[in-house]
Amino acid sequence: MGGDPDERPHPDGGVDDFDAIVAGWRREGEVPRWPDEEPAAAVPVVPRDPAERVPPAPPTVVRPPGRPEDEHFIPPEPPPLPRLAAPAAVGLVLLVLGIVLVTAPGWVGVPETYGMPLGLLTLAAGLGWLVLRLWPSPPRPGEDDDGAVL
Repeated sequence: MGGDPDERPHPDGGVDDFDAIVAGWRREGEVPRWPDEEPAAAVPVVPRDPAERVPPAPPTVVRPPGRPEDEHFIPPEPPPLPRLAAPAAVGLVLLVLGIVLVTAPGWVGVPETYGMPLGLLTLAAGLGWLVLRLWPSPPRPGEDDDGAVL
């Protein structure tokens, strides 16, 4: 780059606003430097008048009128869990049946040799059933699909 912003010439011959801000910052005191940057010539530090420095006021808490300080917010009861739809129940039953067929096929009366393939097929069918339920259905004729409703 061009080095120190205080030392770069401006294309118009004047001083850029950014350069003026950086120069003012450097006149106020120590300015951090990049590790590979060479130290610039010492800029005289002009001490500021202590009367100019006003400590910031502590933030004030504004309470709405009519609420005592001891009152705490009590959230409303959450809504009940939605009921499990029949297609979702079928998918979950297929998953459970698939796990049973893979781990203990004798529980449902299936020989050991057929348990693994039938279990894997049942698991795949259950997963496919649940994933295909997530696919959005196209809008019905006469329904308006304008996207999000704000």
